Amino acid sequence: MRCPDCGGLNLIEDIHRGELICSTCGTFVEEMAFDFSQEKRAFTAEEVDSRKHNGSPISALSDISWTTVIKATDKNSSTELKRAVKWNSRLSWDKKNFLIAVNEIKRVCTNLSLPRIVAETAATLYKKVQKLNVPRGRSINGFVGACVYLACRMSKIPRSVNEVYAEMPSTKDRDILICYRVLINELAIKVPKISAVALLPRYASTLGISQESTSLAENLLAAFENGTNTAGKDPKGMIAAAIYLACKQLGEEIAQKHIAMVCGTTGVTVRSRIKDFQHSKNSLVIFS
Repeated sequence: MRCPDCGGLNLIEDIHRGELICSTCGTFVEEMAFDFSQEKRAFTAEEVDSRKHNGSPISALSDISWTTVIKATDKNSSTELKRAVKWNSRLSWDKKNFLIAVNEIKRVCTNLSLPRIVAETAATLYKKVQKLNVPRGRSINGFVGACVYLACRMSKIPRSVNEVYAEMPSTKDRDILICYRVLINELAIKVPKISAVALLPRYASTLGISQESTSLAENLLAAFENGTNTAGKDPKGMIAAAIYLACKQLGEEIAQKHIAMVCGTTGVTVRSRIKDFQHSKNSLVIFS
């Protein structure tokens, strides 16, 4: 083959892209060509499985094993066959429980606009505790909420327990917290800590404050967390206090009560955190 533009014979073949390129002038002589070369031979079962191109991708969200389907279409079928059809159509407790949990996990993650990796991680966590027979006798929705919240913490996605609870009105936030503690203890998982700074932009966007106030509040909250022991303190209270102080310094008028309501905390908590901020040395450096 020759290049149609310069007539050169030095053609380069890119088998991965299916392209034939002239090395002299750079013209694409051929594009989207089929690869008719033979694949490597497989000599072991592992090599055969690794080179298969068929089948759906493995996902914890669709890990429901298929069962044999028996149909008794003949009217003269025996009673034994009809009884076999009846029992074959029924799922076991484990499969039915996991199917209910997976559907609820998909719904909650979709409503919270969470990525697919969070849903898959939550389904994997639920399957692990199900193998340990932990959910038996406990609330399925409680463990679903706990798995979704733990998956968000493991993926470092800022979501609070109240947001997960808001999407599950049929359960109680207390059940989610109890199942969350059981989940961590049974699976021996070390939960990574999520900084309150990651949660702040979402509340700032809801309040509609300026970007300057948001940046100042983030710096103020980061300095407060680095210089103060925040163990046991509600992150929503610290976020509300940081936003209020930042808006106050930049002259942006916003009611303290409104900030507390949007952040899901009380005015008493906000005022207590404001005092903590004012006594923090790191926060005073930012205000100076």
